[in-house]
Amino acid sequence: ELIYKREENMFKLFKNLTKRDKLFILLCVVFILGQVGLELKLPEYMEEITLLVIRPGNELSQILDIGLKMVLAALGSLGLSIAVAILIANISTNFSATLRDLIFNKVLSLSMEDTSNFSRASLITRSTNDITQIQTFLVMGLQMIIRSPIMATWAIFKISNKQWAWTFSTIVAAVLMIVIIALSMMIAIPKFKMRQKLTDRLNLVTRENLTGINVIRAYNAEAYQTEKFEVANGDFTDTNIFVNRVMAIMHPAIFIIMNALTLSIYWIGAFLIQNAGINIQEVIFSEMISFSTYAMQVIMSLLMLIVVFSVFPQAKVSGDRINDVLNTKSNIIPGTHTEGMKEVRGEVEFRHVDFK
Repeated sequence: ELIYKREENMFKLFKNLTKRDKLFILLCVVFILGQVGLELKLPEYMEEITLLVIRPGNELSQILDIGLKMVLAALGSLGLSIAVAILIANISTNFSATLRDLIFNKVLSLSMEDTSNFSRASLITRSTNDITQIQTFLVMGLQMIIRSPIMATWAIFKISNKQWAWTFSTIVAAVLMIVIIALSMMIAIPKFKMRQKLTDRLNLVTRENLTGINVIRAYNAEAYQTEKFEVANGDFTDTNIFVNRVMAIMHPAIFIIMNALTLSIYWIGAFLIQNAGINIQEVIFSEMISFSTYAMQVIMSLLMLIVVFSVFPQAKVSGDRINDVLNTKSNIIPGTHTEGMKEVRGEVEFRHVDFK
């Protein structure tokens, strides 16, 4: 239940998206749909070209016509991807500026007692590093989160009517990738939370050293302060190394699965062609070429999700930390009186006040 509430809090931040940002997101969805549709036309054109090359009696002009369609589809996909990148850059930058403004004004509205719950170093980190993590998540994740499910679903629909053995091998590869991603996230997310706290600690020690440099030198405490920094820096470095190792293990595992899938498709295809009649061998060969492309589209979509999942844990932790500040209730209670008492002028009264 606690984890659910934290995730919900993280996504509450996106309620601060402006109408302009929401419109840009809608345009991104439309452009990505067009981009995916054009990219998935390329294997179809490749299948047609393969049949034209294999079968005798076809003219070069027919191949060139289909090749021209492939070029136009590729250029259209490139143009849409550029438009999506520009829109996402605007969304992420504007959203980050909104969050910085919210945190800055929220801190100004808090009392000293409220801000004492957060160290100054932590507030600085939340206003800079944590917001940068959210921005990075939007830049890398927004396009991939929209694109990957659409691409995978559309590609699976394209290959669903092909040979069942090819489809089965693709499903097995996809399941293995999902299992690897899930295990990696289970290990990495706690370390991401720890790393952000260690970032606060590192900023705190650095800030103490900079603001108290005169006192440190006066008491000849350079060695103590250096040791204190080395401990904080060492803890941060060790946690970073562990997280990067976990995330790095995924990439070779994914590429092994991708290469094994390609090998299985061609091995199955060779078996099917060998046992098929002469009349349909050409059709099976062309289908194998297009199927391998579609299968790679499915796997690449999952691979892009890996990039999102590698950024999401850090963004989630940062989002929770930002919400901790924004959800803090100020102890400063606004008064209701707008005018002074008529019978009293120029008096300041203290009751039960001590100076100490």
